[in-house]
Amino acid sequence: MGNCSTKKKVKKDVEVLVSTQGPEEKPRIDRKQQKSYTFTPILARSLLPDTVNESVISIRSTKKFIDSSKQQIQIRAGLLRVYTILGAKPDSYLEKLDDKQIRIVQHNISGIKKRVETINKFDTSTQNFILKIQKTRLQNDYICPITNIYEDSDKYYLLSDYCSGGSLAALKGKLQDSQVTILLNQMVTAISYLHSKKMVHGKLSLDSFHLLSDLNSLFCKMVDANSLFYGKEQVKIEPSLEDYADDVYALGTIGYQLLTGLIPYQIKNYKQQEDGENELILYFSEGTSTTLKSILKKMLDKNRSERITLEEVKRQLSKNDMRHKYSDFLIKPLYYLSKCKQRNYFHVVILAFMLNKFNQEEECILQKIFNDADLDQDGLLMKDDIIRLYKSIVEYETINVDIQQLFQKLDVKNKEALDIKEFISAALNLDELLSQTYLEACFKYLQNQRGQITCNSVKKHIEINEQLFNSTLEDINGQFKVNYTEFTEIMRQLQ
Repeated sequence: MGNCSTKKKVKKDVEVLVSTQGPEEKPRIDRKQQKSYTFTPILARSLLPDTVNESVISIRSTKKFIDSSKQQIQIRAGLLRVYTILGAKPDSYLEKLDDKQIRIVQHNISGIKKRVETINKFDTSTQNFILKIQKTRLQNDYICPITNIYEDSDKYYLLSDYCSGGSLAALKGKLQDSQVTILLNQMVTAISYLHSKKMVHGKLSLDSFHLLSDLNSLFCKMVDANSLFYGKEQVKIEPSLEDYADDVYALGTIGYQLLTGLIPYQIKNYKQQEDGENELILYFSEGTSTTLKSILKKMLDKNRSERITLEEVKRQLSKNDMRHKYSDFLIKPLYYLSKCKQRNYFHVVILAFMLNKFNQEEECILQKIFNDADLDQDGLLMKDDIIRLYKSIVEYETINVDIQQLFQKLDVKNKEALDIKEFISAALNLDELLSQTYLEACFKYLQNQRGQITCNSVKKHIEINEQLFNSTLEDINGQFKVNYTEFTEIMRQLQ
């Protein structure tokens, strides 16, 4: 007799992934499983590993420009596997967030700090709020957008860049005219960008802007971009002219407070006090820049219809040559640029990645210098563009020779121009970046499971020219991979 098996066949459990698929493609969920999904909004989620770079560096090119503003922010789990919580940051801005918690976290590998806002999943407006953030990518030098979203069973964690310099509120009445002008120009640029996207802030204050590091950098960013997405309205209504004008007034108030330490229209003229008149005026100390005084008065005009527009503010700042020329920022980067050693494409890619991970303040400054020098906005700097940068701070007798030598060292793609990665790789400060700690952390980020850096392992974190990257590796060691020892030797050739 043949063997007869009476074992009951057991169906294998199949893992179900819930996503934003259409009704016809939506997977069926067992009733027993359904409970765990009830309170979790069905939003776009990422299954990427924790080591994936959280802000991919794009190559600006005349042929191909990746618009990351169209890439939806993904939601991940496991915040505490990637970051360590440092605690709450007790400043005036955080006190105005009511029950919303702000934390500072530090990346477990890179040490980079991020600002985290915690949102309750069970609030009725949360799903709409998160969807708005996912769909709207803000890209401006002076705005800290949401870069990542993590989640657990009952909360969302919204990550943005951390500005360690703190709120501008600490600087009231302590700045010179030129410093106020620099910061005002940055704030106007940020809000003008929002207005160009049909968005208004509506609640701007000194606490809306934080210094990126300290006063020496004079670089501020708007940190409360989340407030743009709060609200239960389902229909997007374009802001009115009055809404735009209110933002202008708020910026004028911030500039006035930084300059005088006072709230506008709180000081009475002596003659008005004698006459019993109640009209209040704006007070400026003796010696205040005439141009800055004029701009602030126009921004603080009580008549909305007569109030100056942000575009006109920008034009007047530029017209009167009050725009910050970054002369202080330019000196060191251009010095490093002139002294840099020969680079290959591997150096360029790795240095751009390391700067993005380990020194975002310097990255912001170098990106700003590059963007200002790139007058035609094609993502490339020609020799004349570099010469113009040098001439803005010093006249070199042999500047043409210097620039020619510079391009021979840096133009790894032989296109007679420098892209942003090539420029950054040569203008940054290598002293700290090439330390043992940062080299080890960088290698951990970029290595594959075999402990080697390859084209495939790197392109997961940063956009690269794969053919050029592989050919560079082959030129270096005859292979398409490098181990840690080879990696450190290659990078320290630049010291």
